[in-house]
Parts: sequence; structure tokens; C-alpha cells
Amino acid sequence: MSKDYTGEIGYESLLADFGRYQKQTPRGVGMTRKGQNIYLQFKTTNAARKPYACNCTFTLDGMVDALKKSNKVAEALKDLSSESEFWQWYEKEIKQESQLANDRLTFEEAIKKVEDDFWSRPDRRKKKRSRNNPSHIQSWKVTYGNYYRHLPLNEIISLQKIEKVISKWKKGTKLYGEAVSAMRKLTRFNKQKSILLVLEELDTVQTDFTELQTIDLEQFIEWKDRTEGITSTLHKNSRIDVRKAWLWVFSTQIVYALRISEVFAIKNLFEPYVTKDGVLSIPALNDASNTDNLIYIGEETAIGTTVKTGSRLARPQIPPKYPNLIDKLSIKTPLLPVNKPESKNTSTLTKFYAKEARKKLVKWGSPKDVRI
Repeated sequence: MSKDYTGEIGYESLLADFGRYQKQTPRGVGMTRKGQNIYLQFKTTNAARKPYACNCTFTLDGMVDALKKSNKVAEALKDLSSESEFWQWYEKEIKQESQLANDRLTFEEAIKKVEDDFWSRPDRRKKKRSRNNPSHIQSWKVTYGNYYRHLPLNEIISLQKIEKVISKWKKGTKLYGEAVSAMRKLTRFNKQKSILLVLEELDTVQTDFTELQTIDLEQFIEWKDRTEGITSTLHKNSRIDVRKAWLWVFSTQIVYALRISEVFAIKNLFEPYVTKDGVLSIPALNDASNTDNLIYIGEETAIGTTVKTGSRLARPQIPPKYPNLIDKLSIKTPLLPVNKPESKNTSTLTKFYAKEARKKLVKWGSPKDVRI
């Protein structure tokens, strides 16, 4: 019922990230790229504005580094008294590596540097990451932690140890590519160039995919009516209230093309949502005046996990064949399940809605292996 998005992967994603970092550069210093390298753009007293190499690659790490260097250059230009002194400073502080690789660095020390950098950066929604946010904690684990935990923390960084960890996953799988990406990050961030060169040569193209199945609208409606007891006789102990609540969730996913967690982050189910500036007011979904059936999805779910897409408006996607779909699926009669996670474990919280939904799909005999 939703798409499985992978974070921080893909060239288009890099381009989008680069655009955001470009907007954050200080006045007078810009950021551009040529091929796989980033350049800083600025002018001095005796030279027109043009790009200058800054020893930053076109990667997320390179973008962060280039942004830091752009701020240094902006400050240096303010205090410019001599062009020759400025360029001497630029060669030393910007173009050259600011520090040599530490060949006695342990895996634990290297991981700590990557982790500190992760928490110091905003997420894709430009929101500050919090070590108390279960979604942010899970993001670290999925992207880096699940792979770094296999490394021998007290040993010196070595290619052999890294290759041994990477070999735990089958080449061509999604996890193999993520493991290599995490190790590239570790070596790149800690300036282990000789190891990084070997890792860059590894083929991480995914060739092994999980087979996904789909369900068409007719099948879903038939299953919903049967599960709700409209076209079938339910056991006398069946909890019809629980069934109706989860079926409303599944129906809302279909109508608005939502992830399961996004349904639990809708803020105007029963009350209008007013923006912080008071300019925009969105009627409650169950309000007859909300004729467009707009919903407002907030940044967090009811249990405090973060929604990937951030705050946004969504409108129903109604196929011509079913112009009465809103009424047929009782969308304007919201009914959310009330069960809450018993554990505060990060993994439990972030996977709670998907797991609970999966249980219901299996228990109630969904027509196919629907992906939540």
C-alpha cells in the first residue's frame, strides 16, 4: 500500500542535497560543481568571480565540508588585506587536507567521528536531529549502526577487517550496497584514502530484489466487505470495532497514497488544523464543509515517531471508475486503532504500525501479500 523508499541513495538525491547546501552558503561565496568535484565561487579585489578548487568531492560528506570551507572563505575575505596572504592561506587551509590521516585510529574512534557528524547535521526535512527521537535513532542504526556493530572496535582500522564485515551480506542485495556505503563513509570521513580507493571499486548495483505483490481496488473492496462482515458471517467473538478501525487505516492509505505511519500523523481528523501563523485553516476531515477532503499530515505520529515526508497537505486520488470511493470506504468517518506499543525500544516504536498492520492483514486473510 506504500512505496519502500531508501534514504540517502541515488544521483538525483545527491543533486537535491547539493541544491540545499548551495542555498546555505554565505553571502559572496557560492558553491558549484564540475564532474565529481565541488568548487567554491567568489571574487577578490583583483580577480573576478570564478570557481576555485576546494578539495571536496561531490558526495554528502564533500558538501558538508565545502559548506564549512565556504564560511571560512567568507570570513577570510572580510579581513582581506593582502591578496598574496589570502592565497597562501587558501592553499593551506582550503585546498590541502586540514589534517593527516591517523594510521593508529581504532574503529571505535572512527565510528565516533561519523556518529558525531550524523547528529550534528539536520535530517532531510532540515530538522535538527535528536538523540531522543526514536526515528532518528533508528535512522542511524539502519544507515550505519547495523554495519559498524560488526567491526572490532578496539582494533586499528584495516581493509581486511572491513572486507570481512562486508562479506556477511550477499553481493547484489540491498544490504550489501548499504554495508559498502557505510564503510565508504567511515573511511572517507576519517581520511583512510588507500582503503577508500579499494571500496570505491566494489560493485554495489542491486540485482537481487524482493518480489512485491499488488492488490487491485476491486480485490481490496471485496476483502474489506468480507472482513467487516458485510458479505460474510463473522465469528461471534470477532472485534468489529478493531476491524473497522484498521480497515479505515488501510482504506485511507489507498485513497491518499500514504505510508502506514502517515495515517497516524494526520492532524485534522476530528478538529480543524490551523497553521502556526494562523493564515491557513484546514477543516476536519469529518466536517462536511471539507468538500475537497484535504488532510494535513504532521511531522510526528501519535507515538512520537517521525514521518519521512514531513508536514504536508494531501488530497484523495479518486479513479474515474469509483467516483463515490470516499463514501464507499467511509473515509469521512475516521476511526483510528487505539493500541499502543508496550515497549519504548527504538526498533519497536519505529516498526510498530507496520508490524501491527501486517498482523491484521495475515489474520484476516488479505487476498495477497500486501506491502505496508
